[in-house]
Amino acid sequence: MTSLYQRLKESGNPKAPMEVICDLIEKGKTAKEIANIMGITERWVRTLMKRKKDGLSAKELLHKKGPRSPHPKRTKPHIEALVIETQQKTNMGPRRLARELKRTLNLNISSYTIRNILRRNNVKTKKVRSRNGNKRYYANLNHWEALQYFQIDSKHIADAKTLPPKAYAALFKYRLPKYQFTAIDIKTRMRILCFSDECSFANGFSFILYIAFLMRALGIRHRMFFQTDNGSEFGGSEESRKRKILQEKFLEPLGVTLLSIPKGEKEAQGFVERSHRTDDEEFYIPALPHITSRKVFMTSAASWVKYYNQKRSHGGRDMNGKTPKEKIFELSLVSSKAATSIPPILLDKVNTFILKMVGAQNISWDSHHLLQLIKRKQFVAPYILLNLKT
Repeated sequence: MTSLYQRLKESGNPKAPMEVICDLIEKGKTAKEIANIMGITERWVRTLMKRKKDGLSAKELLHKKGPRSPHPKRTKPHIEALVIETQQKTNMGPRRLARELKRTLNLNISSYTIRNILRRNNVKTKKVRSRNGNKRYYANLNHWEALQYFQIDSKHIADAKTLPPKAYAALFKYRLPKYQFTAIDIKTRMRILCFSDECSFANGFSFILYIAFLMRALGIRHRMFFQTDNGSEFGGSEESRKRKILQEKFLEPLGVTLLSIPKGEKEAQGFVERSHRTDDEEFYIPALPHITSRKVFMTSAASWVKYYNQKRSHGGRDMNGKTPKEKIFELSLVSSKAATSIPPILLDKVNTFILKMVGAQNISWDSHHLLQLIKRKQFVAPYILLNLKT
């Protein structure tokens, strides 16, 4: 037979059994009588009666008093304050926070200790919910060298669904760039950013050439692979005429292969898409409300890129909490400082110069004539072929 105490406990009101016991105590019932009525042990009743004498409420009767002094091995208050302050600045979870404190302050605190500190002080990581696709693409990072395989994509910064009202309004009030072009190396997570007012083919084409020229200038000699989606800013689908001209006339002489993802499957661009979410959470949302001009925006963006590449630790696969700068230095490929210090530029200001430099300013991209010349090898690229590794 179920006891009265158990039935009250299962009623959904945790205070119900304690309120009945308090009422019986006030009526002068003995511990033995209360135990018989409630169907519990006399020892438990005496414990509750003792707590009642200490002035605890019905809800508090269920819980023991905490220790009169903190545990001797508990984290020191100034360390707890430092953990909380760092978390509120970076919005990192326990594991990333542990790596960040170790890397920046040489402070050894386990992620479990940090978790308990955050719980004790009711500090929570702010999370942005995003829709998960059904597919996840696995990239074999061991197959690639550093700065060899780049995912390239454009981002519409002025997204009212992502940015808070003040950040969104600042983009239009101060006429800030509306689009971001991103290239990320999947091996080291090193990123290069550029900005523009228009998401045009001229800007997308210029950005691809800009990345290729930068890598060759840094001394990269192996063949590179640039993966994009099927957006018009990158020439459209793999079968499009623009795409074929772009590959055969301009990128092949630079030792670059342009790749496309399957249509409608953005999961294949996982590295660059995830980095765009980081841009929103750690740069645009907190910084845009305080930016009042294009000059301030570009300066802030340059600082953000430098922080991302040189100071921000990454917990992704094969990164083990390293920064892109540390990963490039570990692989001893090029100067890690030079590769991670490339400032962003406004593509609208330079695309005319870049297109003129490679002889693309007067090309009729929708004409069959140029494609036929390329196939017959009657068109020579206007820049010198590089001595590249095959």
